[in-house]
Amino acid sequence: MSEAKQMLFARNLICVCIDDNENADYQGQMWHQYSDDPVPFSGIYEFLVAADDLFDTWDFPQRSLERRGFGHDMTEDHRDKGFPFANYNSSDELVIDKIQKQSGTRNIQGKRGKLGTFIIQVVYRQHATWQGHVINTETNEKSDFISALELVRIIDAALLK
Repeated sequence: MSEAKQMLFARNLICVCIDDNENADYQGQMWHQYSDDPVPFSGIYEFLVAADDLFDTWDFPQRSLERRGFGHDMTEDHRDKGFPFANYNSSDELVIDKIQKQSGTRNIQGKRGKLGTFIIQVVYRQHATWQGHVINTETNEKSDFISALELVRIIDAALLK
């Protein structure tokens, strides 16, 4: 099995469908395996924030640094938001495994954007950014990235071809 095909079965995949490019910023939808509904975004920054929030909800991949905040209770755990059924202290089971059991999984590989479609797996969230793999579904070309900025550059380069 090819490396690109193996990645398509990871439990933390997201599918980014780019539908429009307005004012040099991409709009589209983000799909994941645990919901029937897409997460719309109206700019690349909005996509990055939504995906990071999703990873926080899944608690996978885990952050290596906690997000800084000012003017709120710093004792609040980011895992207290999201799926109410997840009891984080009850076992060694990962939150994403509990979400998968509760929600089931959906096939996101058939989703398509008007301008382009990318399957993304963030493997690590270290050094306050992301590291992982991205597949351009139009060309089946796989690229590795070591930062969220590099991921954006890969997507941008693919869409400008």
